[in-house]
Amino acid sequence: MKVGNKEVLTNNIVRRNKQQTNMNNVNLKALDARHTMSAISTANPLTNVLINNNRQSSKLIENYFSQVQALASKPIFSMQENKMVINVFYFIAAKEQALHNSTVNSLGEVLSKLYKRPVELRLVRLHYPYLNSFILAQYIAMNTRKYNFKAIMNSLFSAVRESVMATGSSASLPSQIVGLKVKISGRLATQRSVPRQTTQTAQIGTFSSSVVENKANMASDSQEPVQGVVEHAAFTSKNKKGAFTVKVWISQKAHS
Repeated sequence: MKVGNKEVLTNNIVRRNKQQTNMNNVNLKALDARHTMSAISTANPLTNVLINNNRQSSKLIENYFSQVQALASKPIFSMQENKMVINVFYFIAAKEQALHNSTVNSLGEVLSKLYKRPVELRLVRLHYPYLNSFILAQYIAMNTRKYNFKAIMNSLFSAVRESVMATGSSASLPSQIVGLKVKISGRLATQRSVPRQTTQTAQIGTFSSSVVENKANMASDSQEPVQGVVEHAAFTSKNKKGAFTVKVWISQKAHS
């Protein structure tokens, strides 16, 4: 019995030593990771400054377009030698409404002070919200205040069919929408409280690269190579029933 007890005690000690060794290894790896991240931050201070400036710039641009009641895409930043170039797509429902040069110039001045160099704002107006995935996600979230999911999808898919998905309607453009998918997670303000029903999905068109290529080749007499491109975005908002997220996928055929 004594020998057995000694063996059990020895096994317990060995097991504890192994556990302690594993914990030490994990702690060392975490410590090494922190040192590595610290070294990267120290070695690239300009990169960290640029990332922070881009974040602040995104918030300023978002606030600007919300004040003029417009939906904007995520900014695309391009740092050049003597200036910062910022590309933004935006959508305004009212056709007669436009951005004022004075307010745009004021935004550019604020951004120039942020980057401490000239900023060139390239604002491109889109005539349809479904030409950009992030704008479309915001557009759908905004319409959920008055309309249910089915009504929004019927209206959206009908507009897409008649405009950009019609055969030959965008033959002269570099790309054409061939598929659209929308997924909403969460309860909408117009939705009945159905237990466990918190996700709604709708889709039109195709998202297969091979199908995109085959359909494009059949619809066109040219032998230009065609490839499938899918753009994705998500937008989270709140209503009286809680938070919900709108995810959008836009499938396009692009001519190289």
